[in-house]
Amino acid sequence: MTHTLTPQAAAPHGVPDLLARLRALPLYRAALAHLPDDAPWSEVPFLTRDRLTAAFEAGELVHPDAVRVHLTPHPGGGWLPEYATRADVDAHGRASAAAFARAGVRPGDHAQVAFGYHRFAGGWLMQDGLEALGAKTLPFGPGETEAQLDTLKRLNVRVLVSAPSFAQKLGEAGARVELLIAAGEPFTSIAGRRERVEGALGGLALDCYATSEAGLIALETPAKDGLRVLDDWVFVEVIDPETGQPVPDGERGELVVTHLSKQAMPLLRFRTGDLTRLERRPGGAVLPGGVFGNVGGMLKVKGVKLFPREVAFWLAGHGLDHAQHTLRLHSVNGADRIALTVAGETPPDLDDLRADFQRRFAVRVDQLEVQPGHVGAGVQDDRH
Repeated sequence: MTHTLTPQAAAPHGVPDLLARLRALPLYRAALAHLPDDAPWSEVPFLTRDRLTAAFEAGELVHPDAVRVHLTPHPGGGWLPEYATRADVDAHGRASAAAFARAGVRPGDHAQVAFGYHRFAGGWLMQDGLEALGAKTLPFGPGETEAQLDTLKRLNVRVLVSAPSFAQKLGEAGARVELLIAAGEPFTSIAGRRERVEGALGGLALDCYATSEAGLIALETPAKDGLRVLDDWVFVEVIDPETGQPVPDGERGELVVTHLSKQAMPLLRFRTGDLTRLERRPGGAVLPGGVFGNVGGMLKVKGVKLFPREVAFWLAGHGLDHAQHTLRLHSVNGADRIALTVAGETPPDLDDLRADFQRRFAVRVDQLEVQPGHVGAGVQDDRH
């Protein structure tokens, strides 16, 4: 299905009320001190993980009415707490339940969750919505393939919530489920991965995007036409990671998330660091290709932004060894050149691969080689 590119919605509804409420919290007191409630949305400052870390160290995150504290791993090491009030847990549950219902989960279904329930948020991100929907939710946790197979079969589990790699492993070991909610790893952003997982499990597999900081953010429906954002829980934007400015609908950029009603530790224009595209359709906001990379290590090549992790996902989609590749940038007479070498057997047509690279990244790869036994060196930027 093709959707016409349209400008992104400028701001969530009720910005003055949102800012008035958040400026009372220690996390935002300084950032919003001189910003009027009717300020343009573009002037509202971004929230970063570094700011959350500083707020935690200053004792600014804890909420007096919090009843739950999840932990989230911090990219720089360690962890941060995520506070939620009873109202927060219930609101997230209601929004998630509606998303699960759109995905095809039914009240009364046995739903087995193969994400962790210890230390980090993990399975709790799914538990709230499944319970609110009325599913018979089994908080199993990760691993233990044989034990997972046993409960899947003996309880006639209809819905599995799992990382796609583990779901495929279960399917190859004999598991059969009607519906998989896949999260925690790139899924639909890797060409052919959904088909492999569905072939192993014998059922429908849908992509889900959540973060421990924000909760459930977007989930596919059986139409498989993009991940529908939980618009009653979060407002999302996609920005140019370099300038911070919004990009037009359909263009890739960094996902930014704002909680609409959360009381404890609400996110206000939180930069996730995740790379995606956004379309605002009549039925709501959609991430049409899921999340397909991270903005970390962004490179400017031939005037185009190139994201190394997106290149790795592209390689995986072509069945190549994305873990063993070298992306080398160099200059010839002052002009950028791209050389990509990946481990594997030579595919049938390198010309087709080059053409697909250009379609995907809007830049031409000057040298593309597939070499058996290649030991990847990641990114090598030899430009001077």
